[in-house]
Amino acid sequence: MDNIPWHESVLLELNGRQDVITVSSSLEAADLLLNKWPKKRGPSYKLAVMTCLDSFRGKQPAELVRQDLIAAAIEAHIYVKPNTTSR
Repeated sequence: MDNIPWHESVLLELNGRQDVITVSSSLEAADLLLNKWPKKRGPSYKLAVMTCLDSFRGKQPAELVRQDLIAAAIEAHIYVKPNTTSR
């Protein structure tokens, strides 16, 4: 498993907090998804978790984890900071 940093971090506000969480790699995304994610867990959340696992196995690019994390955040009504873009 590698922890290669993404080209652009994802900035999220969890639970309406003013604190911004910065996610910069697939490992950080997995930690967030598995340990700190709110209870709202729909199809995009499940896909993001699976993409993380596939990334660790070398079957998916890390950038896809980033995109799926953004989709899961939108699905869970987590605020994604404006300078974070889905490519």
